[in-house]
Formats: sequence, C-alpha cells, structure tokens
Amino acid sequence: MKTVIKNSMLFAMLVIALSFGARVFFNTPVYLSDIGGLGAFLTVFGTLYGILIAFVVFEVWGQYNKAAGLINLEAQALERLYRLTLYFRDAELARRMKEAIFGYANKVIEEKFQTLGSGGRNKENSVLFRKISLVIRDIRFDDDHDQVVFSQILDHYGHLGEIRTERVKQSLERLPTLLKTFIYASSGLALFSFVVMPFASFFYHALAIGGLGFTLTMVFQLIEDLDNPFVGHWNVTPEPFERTIKHIEEDYS
Repeated sequence: MKTVIKNSMLFAMLVIALSFGARVFFNTPVYLSDIGGLGAFLTVFGTLYGILIAFVVFEVWGQYNKAAGLINLEAQALERLYRLTLYFRDAELARRMKEAIFGYANKVIEEKFQTLGSGGRNKENSVLFRKISLVIRDIRFDDDHDQVVFSQILDHYGHLGEIRTERVKQSLERLPTLLKTFIYASSGLALFSFVVMPFASFFYHALAIGGLGFTLTMVFQLIEDLDNPFVGHWNVTPEPFERTIKHIEEDYS
C-alpha cells in the first residue's frame, strides 16, 4: 500500500512540474477568456469519463472478489470431501483420501497461482486433482450405508470439479485490451487538458493537477492489480488451502 501511495505522489509531483512548464511555455494565463468553453468541455467529458472509470473499477473489483470466493469454496469443499470419506469407517480409505487431498492442496500452496497469474494453467495441479477421483473409484462397499455415502461423495466430487473449473476460468479473465487502451487514452486526454488549462494562480493550478494526477495513478494501480488477482499489491493467496490442511490435521486426527 505504501508503494501505491508513493507512486501516486511521485506522479502528482511530475504532472505539477509539467503544468508549470506548460504554463511558462504556452503562457496559459493569456487564455483565461477561453476557460468557460474549456470548462464546459471538461464537464461533459469528465462526467462520461467518471462513469466509465466507475464501471471498470466495479467490474475488476467484482472479478477479484469472485476469484477469492471461489478459492475459499474449493478449499472448503476439499475438507468436506475428506469429512464424507470418514463415514465409510475405513482407516485405509481415509488415509488415501487425505494423502490425495494434501498432495493437491500442497501443490496449489507451493505454486501460489503463479501460472494463472501469467495467463496459463498448471497441468500438474490437474493431475493431482484427478488422483482424488482415483481414490473414489477404488471405493468398495457392501451395505446400504456405504452406498448412500458413496453417492454423496460422487455428487460432492462433481460439485468440487465444477467449482475448480469456474475458479480457473474466473482467474484467467482479464479486461479487454481495447477497453484498457481507451481508459488510458481518455485519462491522458483529461490530464493534458488540466496541464494546459489557464489558471490565474499557479497555486490552484498545482493543487488541481496534483490531485488529479494522484487520483488517476491510484485508480490505474487499482485496476491493474484487481484485473489480475495474483499479481501486484492486492493478491489472492492460497491461504484457504492452508487452513484446510490445518483443519484436517487438527480436527480429524
């Protein structure tokens, strides 16, 4: 967070310096009579720009929260799968299931979603996830109780697979390149308009352009970070999988 604020402050000082240079080079106070037309343009443009930025921030924030929520759901579903396995009252089956779940969860923790952050998929994780299905496939039962539990385990594993697929899909979604390009171009136009805007007092000019530069830099960093939940200052971590391993070790030993 400190880095984000520092970057925003540095950019704010940069645009203040640029505005001072533009003020001297273009002698902008001469054009004070045109400030009414420029103000009307910025009012219309600023309204449309504000709506666009609000929409984009809302969208990437929603994607970030959804990815984090699906990671939590997947970790909880792994724990529930192990809990269902205990109903078979088979120590060997419970051991194999625990080993398969831990193998998959530990790989996710070790990898820390780095492959997803770079836009790819980790095939080793998929192989380890399928090992859980092999444990389920080898289940043998000979009474109605086991048959009921087996049906629930099959349903739950299918649901777990759907959560995992949705989690991976959500983690790979990014804002369209064209939309991001339009946002940056619009932001550049807004910033340039304020840099060359005629102000009678440089103090108020510096205050306005510095505040705008600081805010835009914060927004850009927020969008870039939240668009990819595994890279940047605000990251989704595999902590839910760590909690699942801890709960299984401590609560079902």
